[in-house]
Amino acid sequence: MTNYDQRNQWVDTQFNLNIQSPSEPDPTMLLNRGIELLEANAYQEAIKALRSAIETGHASSDAYYYLAIALLKGKRPKLLNRSEVEEIDQLLNTATVMGDSDGTVLWFRALVRDDYFNGNGITNYPPPSVNDIITTALSCNTNINRLIALLQRLPMFDNPLYALLVQELV
Repeated sequence: MTNYDQRNQWVDTQFNLNIQSPSEPDPTMLLNRGIELLEANAYQEAIKALRSAIETGHASSDAYYYLAIALLKGKRPKLLNRSEVEEIDQLLNTATVMGDSDGTVLWFRALVRDDYFNGNGITNYPPPSVNDIITTALSCNTNINRLIALLQRLPMFDNPLYALLVQELV
């Protein structure tokens, strides 16, 4: 047996090392990274991380929930354009359909729809109505700490639904 490598150079010992990086990123790692970035108000980076978590195909409803928060970019829904609000609304609907039984997602969806549609005087918008979402939210268990954390992120102090929720939680 000869002691030459592929480049025809003399070697005493030869071994092959095959290092492979994971072919698919870990959705939990991406979700946690997205949440960290969101907490640091690094919205664009958080959006990228959370979209990547969703694109793995193994995302939890939390990825959709936190992506909806990140897409607000610290603004109130009333100030966004309609396509942005519709994307946030769809993300929250997906989180609910995926089985997120925490009423916070529904309260968030009701707040977004109320602030955008009612706050801008838009009366003709696709279902469900804000009242229908609230009715469903009232029948769900709501993680109060998660709802309080959400309300702290939403700068909508003059929104009647927001004010009612804050009053109930105090």
